[in-house]
Parts: sequence; C-alpha cells; structure tokens
Amino acid sequence: MEVTTKNMALVVGTLGVASFILGVIAENKKPASGTPITGKDVVICKYPADPTVALGYLSFGFLFLSTLAGGFSLFYPYKGKSIPWPALFQSTSFFIFFLIAL
Repeated sequence: MEVTTKNMALVVGTLGVASFILGVIAENKKPASGTPITGKDVVICKYPADPTVALGYLSFGFLFLSTLAGGFSLFYPYKGKSIPWPALFQSTSFFIFFLIAL
C-alpha cells in the first residue's frame, strides 16, 4: 500500500486522538484521596488500586507514536520525490513549522 498524505494525516490524527482520550480518562479515574495510616511520627496515605498509571503510560505511548509518525511524514518522499534535509532546514518558515510539529 502506498503511503499518501491522507494516510499519514489519518495515522497522526488517530494516534493523537487516542492519546487525548486516554489522558482524559486517566485524569477522571484518579482517586480523590487515600486512606491515612498513622504510624510513629509519620502519616502514610494508602491509595486504592486504579488504572490511572496504566492509562497515563498508554496516553504517553500514543503521543510518542503520533510524534514519530508526524516527524516521519515531514521527510517521507511522496510520489517518489524527496527533498534533501539541508534544503529543508535552510527555510526559516519550515524550521519553525518543524519545531511546532515536534
């Protein structure tokens, strides 16, 4: 299957939306507070088991994959035409776009 601009946009967008949704779910599932356990001159809070950490890691993973796919799409040779990297970074507007994309 040929990689097109449309396909790359779909991949980056899907990964970004998945990252966003998992991040929002992780924030909403976060426990409000823990149970305080008093010991000798110290108070330790025990939190119930929850999926917040796993959802946060998944969200970060999807964000990382989305960033990699976006970076790849900037340099991928579409229709067999490739632009040399030094030529791309000589353009100030492309360099700014590249920094924003990352």
